[in-house]
Amino acid sequence: MEPLVHRLGYLALNVTDLDAAVTDAQAVMGLSLVSKEGSRALLTANARHAELVLHRAETSALRCIGFEALDASRVEEAGRRAQAAGLEIVSATPSIPAIAHAVTIRFSEGHLVEVHTPMPRDQPLRYPGPGIHPRYIDHVNLTARDPASASEEMMRVLGVKLSERTSGWELAWMRAGDGRHHTVAFVKAAGAGLHHYSWEFADFSDFKRLGDVLDATDRTLVWGPGRHGAGDNLFTYYVDAAGFLVECTAEMELIADPAFEARIVDPGENLSNYKVVNRWGQLPSRAWIEHFNPIAEPAGPK
Repeated sequence: MEPLVHRLGYLALNVTDLDAAVTDAQAVMGLSLVSKEGSRALLTANARHAELVLHRAETSALRCIGFEALDASRVEEAGRRAQAAGLEIVSATPSIPAIAHAVTIRFSEGHLVEVHTPMPRDQPLRYPGPGIHPRYIDHVNLTARDPASASEEMMRVLGVKLSERTSGWELAWMRAGDGRHHTVAFVKAAGAGLHHYSWEFADFSDFKRLGDVLDATDRTLVWGPGRHGAGDNLFTYYVDAAGFLVECTAEMELIADPAFEARIVDPGENLSNYKVVNRWGQLPSRAWIEHFNPIAEPAGPK
């Protein structure tokens, strides 16, 4: 059975300083500001109506993850599966007016997920401005107290498929309908929340530009550049103005075989297996390993 969700739709984050977060997203990542009204701002990297949604709040935290389904029937099926699994349906009203159909589900560890019909493509594909201008929002890595249970629950409800996991379920990577090695992943942690989210870059030269942009603002990369073994993607990471860990990636492995058998790999002690973590050899920094943003207090995705 194919996944109910096709790709990552958007990520909604709470930020303490909305103006600073928007400015940073434009200056460093080069996102286009779609709208900024009251306590919410919508940004995108392409023609899609919104990919990053920022809300002014007292604490920087993960608010909601949007997964895009191809049609309303898949949205409805996700809702039915969630109810059958005993999960809370928070809302059946789209959090963004441009979305036609949606259902918002709270998963067992507290992550809020909005399964929605395709985001309208009503923005300019190309736009002026500084920053990198990535291709699109790519994936999200969540933290969980029990990654095995959290992953299996998401696979049952959203239909995502396991691409790869570590031998003790310390890390698990799952793909959606577009076949990219992972659209969502879980990493074992003391609390449920967000580890990082990612933008797809067009070319390795973008990584060099990112380093220079950060240097111009007296900031540095947190880890990378390198090439992950899991997913075979190029990567580098930095922390944005709101305190979120942002991955920049390219060349993610594509898995077209619906019968693909998930790989099980040994992460090594403290993520020391470079063949899984970084095939170029540099192991993750302490800042990368320890990074964590909590889940926002329950208030719905709007």
